[in-house]
Amino acid sequence: MTPRRLPDGFLLGCATAAHQVEGGIDNDWSRWVADHPEAINGGGDAVVAIDHYRRYREDLEQLGSMHHNAHRFSIEWARVEPEPGHFDQDALAHYADVARTCRRNGMEPVVTLQHFTLPLWLRDSGGFTAPDAPAQFARYVAGCVEALGDAVTWWVTVNEPTVVAVLGHLEGSWPPGERSLRHTFAALRGLLRMHAAGAQAISTVSARHGRPAQVSIAHHERRFVPRDPSSPVDRAVAKLPDFLFNRWFLRSCIAGRVLGPVGHGERVPGLAGSLSYLGLNHYTSEAVSLDIGAPGMLFAHHEAMPGMPLSSTGWAIDAGALRRAITDLFDEFHLPIVITENGVADDHDELRPAFLRDHLGAVVDTIADGIDVRGYLYWTAWDNFEWAEGYTQRFGLFSVDRETQERIAKPSAHLFSEICRTREVPS
Repeated sequence: MTPRRLPDGFLLGCATAAHQVEGGIDNDWSRWVADHPEAINGGGDAVVAIDHYRRYREDLEQLGSMHHNAHRFSIEWARVEPEPGHFDQDALAHYADVARTCRRNGMEPVVTLQHFTLPLWLRDSGGFTAPDAPAQFARYVAGCVEALGDAVTWWVTVNEPTVVAVLGHLEGSWPPGERSLRHTFAALRGLLRMHAAGAQAISTVSARHGRPAQVSIAHHERRFVPRDPSSPVDRAVAKLPDFLFNRWFLRSCIAGRVLGPVGHGERVPGLAGSLSYLGLNHYTSEAVSLDIGAPGMLFAHHEAMPGMPLSSTGWAIDAGALRRAITDLFDEFHLPIVITENGVADDHDELRPAFLRDHLGAVVDTIADGIDVRGYLYWTAWDNFEWAEGYTQRFGLFSVDRETQERIAKPSAHLFSEICRTREVPS
């Protein structure tokens, strides 16, 4: 069969996040892990992580040598602004050099400004729900764009806002460990305002310098499908969480106001028109059925889609779900799409080669359908600290020896390198 070809200029590479790889960070997550070690599967922390903060030049050179032409990384707010209004110029210079190092190695930098973590001073004043969080975020974003903007076109304001709100404020498995639907809605409203303020800051600073800027969030699309599609109960139970998780934030951005049931339609300055592309994080879909014992989860029981192979996280593997997600999002929002995360946890690299072929194949199919997909960033380059899962879930193309920090390419890393080199996805 003829291999399917990706377009010239299509972005291909990996995605990472500062807290998961850098080490040496003092933020809300590091304090959470220190205070709640039992919350991390298998123990462990990100005190050292994979030491990427010191090793970034070698790491990025390695990815560039394997023909990646893009790389997504995040800036750690707690490093850049350790106290409100005080910017660490060494930290800003570091991240500016990360962006330049990407370019020196032939990779387009895609930069995330807030990837789950918060400085301690913002945590202590209310985190995402703090009244001044949007203004504080805008100030930080403006400083980052001033420092990095000559090397960066693609920006992500906030990574997976619905995920961080749900896990931190509804399920309580992430900081601040709350279990409150009211507080979840408050966090979502705060994150929406932060995104709007951050997007305005990017546009303002970029325009002042005559620099192009592409702006989005990294939207986590995990569709909630009725466990029994013929059951009106399952369909009803799936409808609200699916809307809240997969559509509320994006539709609020388009409308320029805080849509219900999270808000009452209040307008947010800078929100309308704040997305110039759509960053898509996609891993799986879930089946939903009634659970009358779970009012905090909107009476919904979530499970892996039946009949699908499972990753080591227990998530269903379905390349068709990625294709449907791309298609549905493009049909509704008509924005160019960059897949900012897609990956599989796989202890022995047995699933990942087929996963890459099938999911990149699904991307090629959507492009053939006329959908404007600009890039695919695999999660992730190296096995790293996976939040509450610690080091038990291995998403990386490279394994990392926790003692020596040696990076060891897996077979899937070489397959991905060949796809990057040839722009062809084998059938």
